Amino acid sequence: MKSPRIPPSYRILFFLYPFEFRAAFQRDLARFLDLQRVERRYRLGALGTLRFWTDAVVDSLRTAVRLHLELLRSRMLGTSPTGPNQSGPTHRSRGMTMLGKFAQDLSFAIRSFGKQPAFTLIVVITVGLGVGVSTAMFSVFNGVLLTQLPYENPDELVIVWENDRMNNTEREGVSGPDYFDWLERQSAFEAMAAWTSRSPTLTGAGGDAERLSATLATHNLFATLGRQAAFGRVFVVDEDQPGGELVAVISHGLWATRFGSDSSIIGQFVDLDGRRHEIIGVMPLGFEFPSAETDAWVPLQYSAATSIRGRHDLVVVARLGPEATVETARVEMTEIMARLEQEYPDDNIGRGVTIDRLDFAEVGSVRPALVILMGAVGVVLLIVCANVANLLFAKSTAREREVAIRSALGARRSRILGQLLTESLLLALMGGAVGVALAYGGVKLLLALNPANLPRLHEVSIDSSVLGFSLLVTVVTGLIFGMLPAFQASRPNLTEALKEGNRSAAGGPGRSRIKRVLAVAEISMAFVLVVGAGLLTKSMWQLSRVDPGFRPENLATVRVNLPDSRYPTEGWPNAPTRVQFYSTIVENVGRYPNVSSVALAAYHPAQSGFTTRMMIEGGPTTVEEGLEEERIRPVGPGYFATIDASQIQGRDFNAFDRAAAPTVVIVNASFAGKYFRDESPIGKRVNFWGQWREIVGLVSDVKFMGIERESRPGVYAPLEQLPFNEFSIVVRGTGAPGDLITLVRSELGQLDPQLAPFGMDSFGTILSDSMAPQRFNMIMLATFAALALLLAALGIYGVISYGVSQRTHEFGLRMSLGAAPSDVIKLVLSQGLKLGAAGVAIGLVGALVVSRILASQLFGVEPTDPATFAAVALFLGGTAVLACVLPAQRASKVDPMVALRRE
Repeated sequence: MKSPRIPPSYRILFFLYPFEFRAAFQRDLARFLDLQRVERRYRLGALGTLRFWTDAVVDSLRTAVRLHLELLRSRMLGTSPTGPNQSGPTHRSRGMTMLGKFAQDLSFAIRSFGKQPAFTLIVVITVGLGVGVSTAMFSVFNGVLLTQLPYENPDELVIVWENDRMNNTEREGVSGPDYFDWLERQSAFEAMAAWTSRSPTLTGAGGDAERLSATLATHNLFATLGRQAAFGRVFVVDEDQPGGELVAVISHGLWATRFGSDSSIIGQFVDLDGRRHEIIGVMPLGFEFPSAETDAWVPLQYSAATSIRGRHDLVVVARLGPEATVETARVEMTEIMARLEQEYPDDNIGRGVTIDRLDFAEVGSVRPALVILMGAVGVVLLIVCANVANLLFAKSTAREREVAIRSALGARRSRILGQLLTESLLLALMGGAVGVALAYGGVKLLLALNPANLPRLHEVSIDSSVLGFSLLVTVVTGLIFGMLPAFQASRPNLTEALKEGNRSAAGGPGRSRIKRVLAVAEISMAFVLVVGAGLLTKSMWQLSRVDPGFRPENLATVRVNLPDSRYPTEGWPNAPTRVQFYSTIVENVGRYPNVSSVALAAYHPAQSGFTTRMMIEGGPTTVEEGLEEERIRPVGPGYFATIDASQIQGRDFNAFDRAAAPTVVIVNASFAGKYFRDESPIGKRVNFWGQWREIVGLVSDVKFMGIERESRPGVYAPLEQLPFNEFSIVVRGTGAPGDLITLVRSELGQLDPQLAPFGMDSFGTILSDSMAPQRFNMIMLATFAALALLLAALGIYGVISYGVSQRTHEFGLRMSLGAAPSDVIKLVLSQGLKLGAAGVAIGLVGALVVSRILASQLFGVEPTDPATFAAVALFLGGTAVLACVLPAQRASKVDPMVALRRE
């Protein structure tokens, strides 16, 4: 007989068959074509056609799988394949039997889902949402917290800080002389290096002036980290001495962007802040120490003789020795600092050490928030499992008669259980595939939020480890939500289930009880998440209402760094070239009609400034007596008027407060309250850097330490008396902040084309960015809470709807005896309210525990805030009632005669 032609739509199925059995496929195709003619003759309709072809394709796929397994078995046993229409050996190994059963279960599951597309779609979407949010969140968790640092044996690396017992600070910079003393006296570390950060301007590299983020490091930094240059070399000991050669190692990113990946870059020269440096090496891609923004590394060129013990500007990284631990190193370094405290009491009184592992130093501040968010993801997954389990209970109820018949015909319980778990796992895998697709978009959204406090964001991606996590979550989720319904369904009551028309076949009280328990569990878990989201939302609202102490509207800033090579000091604080630049840029910017006010500041209103020990006239003179450090903030004339801070007493700085004039300061309200109590500070004197300075003004507090923190004492000094080379131009105008920034950049370009301004932003954006960590936590937890709430509402709806269908006979009987539809509605709604109340009561206990964990993330809100708890309880109770509205209306419309006749 001539073989039928294979239509194009069947060719893919043809190639799925083993080569030996393709003739059998062509014979089967004749049956398919006959069925096609039947379908066309009887016009089954769209749904019927879909089911027809679904069955045909599934049957073909199942046959292909079976034939492949048969062929594999025959090759393993050395026999000829029997094929679909051949006689032959029927014995099979135990392993092949299991594979065959699995293929049969898989085929049956696919056909079953095809017959219930709505149910399948709901489950897949539900699982997909849970897997999607968990995968996206885990990608952040993995990239930030779990991915190893790209250094040799990163677990051995630590950061060594100094602390100050007198000022209760845990992590401060290290002075140069202290670092060199450590090198000589310690034995716990096999290597120790130091660095500090600078922001030089790059010129002379065939482009415009560009501000870089540079690290000034000791020569052994790269060896300590266990990394070397990709090509070229790193600097050596001689280049790290005072007066040594000026060399630079650049990052792979700077090499690619600024120098076009020029392989002949080694030996070329560039100017950094006007000083000529030779490029000697390029670091490999991915080396980003101490941060991803680092563009270049240059020798620190410190020595014990040339550095200052009272200047704590270094950070020290060290590698633990073979026998050392963090604790033993901490003990040894504490002893060393105690000896240094005795040897140098003026500078080292109260100084100790704090040692952190390098990974903790980089990500320790964000670890609690990410752990909390991953916990929230786990709660969402549990709600997903409970929700899908309820759906599977409903499905298993409809299939109880089928399972009973299979059991009566001899099917073992393990066989039925395997079939049901296969269906659950297949649903989970389909949902997992959807979840992974959603996770790709979720990760992009998370990165778009760009929380400023999250380090290592460049490590966040959907990689193999994240996909492995997603697969694990998918499988575990499928087992969790499928196990209980499968065990319940695999134990049917044969006597009751096989009775024609028996109501108990639709489910018994035990199954209804389990569904209600799952619904209550969903509500309780949702309550915990919604309370957490509510607390963070209220905290964010409280934070947004904090008065920063200045008016950010129409206020912008541009930061400038004047290189020492072109703007030197002529004996501190005499710096005529810097002072001339100050006055010129203020005058030039201030003459624009849309500029209301302009001023300079070493640190703008949202920057913390620096600290130094300060002596108050008539107060303590030594650290032992109570001498403390306070924050110094050099500013120019008109600064307080520009930022719109209140002048409480005295005067502002003016053009006469120059380097040669009497030294003066202005203090804020917190400083006056701390040191002068009820008396006026005007006319009093303070001493720092060896000079007495008269207080000439008192201003209101500005939240320069962060709007979430309490106002700190601050001392403002005239910028010309402390002429810093790096400062901010703060400008207020009538136009948009972007226009103000543009005109400032234009004036800077005309005044000095070799300057590269940076830090250009509006203060509205600066304040918004300062709240980015809290906003990120709030958005993420609110998203999880909303998803949990939706799933809980669907769970309640499913339970009540199921209960209504079970009680149709009861409702019909009630209404035939005179009950009004409103009575039935009240009855159904009361069930939902009971479930909601039970869930809220249980969730309240969990929320009280979880809210304590959230305490560190809150601002201006108590962890047990009664208003938040009450609002969430009412909201969830209302949600539970609303979820019952449709089932209640359906129950109220039951026709008593129809309901009684059905029974």
